[in-house]
Amino acid sequence: MSNDGVQWGWKSVKVEAETEAAEETATTYHSGTYIGSGALFEGTLSLSGDFRIDSEFRGEICTDGKIVIGPTGSVVGDLRAREVEVQGAVVGNVAARRQMILRAGARLHGDIETACLEIERHGFFQGGTKMTEPQAIRRSDTTARPAATASPAVV
Repeated sequence: MSNDGVQWGWKSVKVEAETEAAEETATTYHSGTYIGSGALFEGTLSLSGDFRIDSEFRGEICTDGKIVIGPTGSVVGDLRAREVEVQGAVVGNVAARRQMILRAGARLHGDIETACLEIERHGFFQGGTKMTEPQAIRRSDTTARPAATASPAVV
């Protein structure tokens, strides 16, 4: 077998993996706001729903949904959201009402306030943490399930 065949096979697998990853990202984040790589934003951003950034942002980001800082994304400023997932870099404080995730390779310099904190192996964090009470379950979530009833045990 020649080297050309080996190289071609490797390139083919790589292209397929990149295509699958791109399709997964597009499917996962199509309903929210997305800012791709190669951009620089400054200021305060307030929005509703989920938000993903794979570029540079300097300022504050606030949403009632989820913020994802992609692997090529970086933020210098504070983040406030229901959930925050960092794959890239953040220099600033994070307030995530429900959950905060630092993925492998992520870097965060700042304080975290959240109900649930997850740091993957090789995720870097320098700062303080304040754990809060988990968000209360909405009444509509509990009405869908039948209430448990206690019955006397029969021996």
